[in-house]
Amino acid sequence: MKIKDAYNIWSSIYDSNENNTRDLEARSLRETLEGLIFDNCLELGCGTGKNTEWLVAKARQITSVDFSPEMLAKTIEKIKSPKVEFVE
Repeated sequence: MKIKDAYNIWSSIYDSNENNTRDLEARSLRETLEGLIFDNCLELGCGTGKNTEWLVAKARQITSVDFSPEMLAKTIEKIKSPKVEFVE
């Protein structure tokens, strides 16, 4: 199975499944960038948008990229900010 196909399948349960790596990465991102504000942000591997939601408050413009169209679709459903541009 190709990685892209696996992420497309995983997208439907990605947010509800326990995922220590994903959750640790999110905590690390928030702790590291807590006091900073950005003009622009490039988010590589936005997945289902868990970090995108947080980044909306931290940046004036965000480009969120993911290679999985199904993961990106979940992000687009969640994030309704004009600050974010989505790219597959």
